Amino acid sequence: MTLIGRANEVARFQATLDRLGSKPWVIEVVGEPGIGKSHLLDQMRAHALRQGMLVLGSRSTERARRVPFSTITEALTEHVRAADLGKSQRAALAPLFPQLGPHSGTVERYRIHRAIRALLESLAKPAGLVLLLDDLHWVDDGTAELLAHLLRHPPTGPLLVVLAYRPAQASAQVTAAVDQAVRDGDAERIALDALTVDQFAEILGEDVPRARTEALHQVSGGNPFYLWLLTAPPSGIATASLIDELAGLAPVVRLVAWSAAVAGDPFEPGLVAAIAALSIADTLVALDDLMARDLIRADDERRLRFRHPLVRQITYLDGDETWTRLAHDRAAAELARRDAPVAVRAHHTALAARAGDLDAISTLIRAADATMRETPATAVHWLRVALDLLPAEQPQLRHRLLTMTGHAMAITGRLAESRDLLRTALAELPGDDVEFRTTAATMCGMVERLLGEHEAARSMLRAEMPSGTHTISAARLKLEVVLNGVVRGEFEQDINLVDEVLGFASRSADRVLEAAALALLSWASYLAGDLAKAVESCDAAKALFDGLLDGEVGEWIELAVWLSHAEGALERSDDALRHVDRGIALATATGRAYVLPQLLVRRAILLRWLGRLDEAVRHAQDGAALAREQGSGPLHGFALLVASRIRLVAGDSVGAAEAARSVMDRLDNDPFCPSGTARKMLALTTGQADGMDVAMEVLGGPELTKIDPYTQPIRYEELTRIDLAAGHVDRAREWAWRAHRATHPDLPIGVGLAHLAMANAELGAGENDLAKTCALAAIETFEAAAARFEVGRAYLASGRASAALGDSAEAVGELEKAAALLTAAGAPVLSAQATRELRQLGRRAAGSETLTAREREIAELVASGSSNRQIAEALVISERTVGTHLTRIYAKLGVSSRAALAAQHTRGE
Repeated sequence: MTLIGRANEVARFQATLDRLGSKPWVIEVVGEPGIGKSHLLDQMRAHALRQGMLVLGSRSTERARRVPFSTITEALTEHVRAADLGKSQRAALAPLFPQLGPHSGTVERYRIHRAIRALLESLAKPAGLVLLLDDLHWVDDGTAELLAHLLRHPPTGPLLVVLAYRPAQASAQVTAAVDQAVRDGDAERIALDALTVDQFAEILGEDVPRARTEALHQVSGGNPFYLWLLTAPPSGIATASLIDELAGLAPVVRLVAWSAAVAGDPFEPGLVAAIAALSIADTLVALDDLMARDLIRADDERRLRFRHPLVRQITYLDGDETWTRLAHDRAAAELARRDAPVAVRAHHTALAARAGDLDAISTLIRAADATMRETPATAVHWLRVALDLLPAEQPQLRHRLLTMTGHAMAITGRLAESRDLLRTALAELPGDDVEFRTTAATMCGMVERLLGEHEAARSMLRAEMPSGTHTISAARLKLEVVLNGVVRGEFEQDINLVDEVLGFASRSADRVLEAAALALLSWASYLAGDLAKAVESCDAAKALFDGLLDGEVGEWIELAVWLSHAEGALERSDDALRHVDRGIALATATGRAYVLPQLLVRRAILLRWLGRLDEAVRHAQDGAALAREQGSGPLHGFALLVASRIRLVAGDSVGAAEAARSVMDRLDNDPFCPSGTARKMLALTTGQADGMDVAMEVLGGPELTKIDPYTQPIRYEELTRIDLAAGHVDRAREWAWRAHRATHPDLPIGVGLAHLAMANAELGAGENDLAKTCALAAIETFEAAAARFEVGRAYLASGRASAALGDSAEAVGELEKAAALLTAAGAPVLSAQATRELRQLGRRAAGSETLTAREREIAELVASGSSNRQIAEALVISERTVGTHLTRIYAKLGVSSRAALAAQHTRGE
């Protein structure tokens, strides 16, 4: 059928194609079923192909929507093997694309999102990529999440994505993200309206009388697909005469077809019989007729399905609206008679119920309860339907629904919506409904804490706090009060509440509550300087946590965050990492999105202390991205600051300053975000004249009164490094001495950092003997603590001291160990420093041997005089990727320019 009435839409597409690589990079094509979306995409495909672009696409189907990422994998599968992707990206994509080889198991979705974004960027080079995704109203959940992520984090390069779907049936996640992208200028919306009578006349031709054209237009509603079905002669084209087929069925067969469409896909004959109110014998006869007409088929598992999801959809719509609602009612009743799971019945209940149907509301609430643990997003849907059905004269039920919906939204990461619903519930709940108020207040306090609204949360929690601890809800509220104080550094007045909770947990034999209280007590005790209590509580919490079932932990995954905080502070990084990884696995499996940013940032911090700096930065960035998507500004800022600190300790002051500046740009107006710390990091890492004054204001002066006692050695060592880099040797020595005075013998990493600070400070002062002694003490302490990155830093200091003392042989051995350890840890800047020290001792670095195959390839092209652009074109990678490789090459070889790299390559080093 000729494309008529869409010239303006085609012109808009062509205009966007002509400016490929700029905004907008997404075109949304929306309209009713059959309105011409797919036909328009065919025209778009032809236009893009004529311009020499790579055009890929896929069409979502109802059958495939149960397979995560099926829509995107179908579109990209033929090109993924040839794409320029890194090892980690290929590993992330291996579960989706078998041609990439075996995979090690489940991959977190955010890693898949990042890898697919990289895949799109690769495929877009050099000619441009047009990705056409049709029928996205049937999109699988994995692709829906991916598209929402891409719309918030657009790929770079010459890429145009076209999303076509029916808006009434589309994923709310996708439509919300597209709406925001349209507002931001990243997306353009093309809404296809019904065709006019004149356009129908143009389609039908002059031989069709005007009266018939008008009649067809009225029946079809101006929909070209329905016009096609109404006017196309009998043919073998799939579904071309579907409406006529349905109309031609015997009444009982048509009734069974409608009933099967209501039952679902696949469907079971007994349920179809109940929906149609027929005997099973009559139903089976009708199903045989439908199979003979190829409207339904038996799949590989001999389950009955419609030939195609579109066949089922049109058959479903063919039924009378009132009949369809009653049919869903009969389906729900039959499933209830069979004692089917309430979550299975809820689908039909939601479509059958009318406003005020309390039985239906009860079913939906029970379905939400049943799905809350594993699929909280589904629970949100059932609860919202129940709220819509609720009559005004049911205030108590409304309060329960508001609280449940707010809770479900919170754990799926919809924080702002959750807060609003929970605040509404608290405003409406009567004052004597203590249990419900306590539950709502606790969840609201958690959400407001994650949103950074600490004062509001604290006031509300204190106002709602029961006088005693006699219920689990009261105990949880009191722990939230303590946690609110812990994250603000003002918890001493509330710490006694933990003892109350522990007493209740003991009386009620609630192991989860006891583990949570002990973990929080350990964390708070550490911050308060009571190391003995912190250790005792941590030991008890760990023992309880390790004995809990996954289902128990899954109900309160933040417990893993609290315990890992305590364990990390007590330098038990291996235990903490194990508990964080368990939390991440459970949060991913159960849809507890709200806790993932916290867990990812905790993992970043732990990996930093375990000497896995590259991984640590990536996890901090992933946590920042998720926190930002959830609207948690403070957590987003904290994650960026973690990345900044990791870069700083790795010697990358430029990257550290960039991350700190990013925090200030976004969060400077939030009084409870760490923008003060960001200002300190930015001031210090960029060498601002007042940098140390700013730092002292944030940290509490030279005594670091705003920092907990046992973290002070870490901060003093950081200050020592920064002042040495700025040439302030005397002040650096003072920080190092303060670090020594702040250590505790039971926290060896802090002791080692004090030794290291002293070693570097004394090196700066020329006191090489003392520097050597301190460096050796640091090495011994760090090796005992298995802190390999810190061992590398200590060997670097010791090697420099040995060189200064004239012991070249010992210096070479120490510096070689330092270079190897620092390279393995992902600290190329510090490794390059060790390499430079070796060169000064006349030792040739084994740099080129540590280069990857790709890095050697790029080094050879640099030596031949190629520019970054020429290298990118030769290797079919981006210039940005070339620059990243060069940064690592410079660090590994201990050079700082292309000329030095070329000279070294020419010498064969």
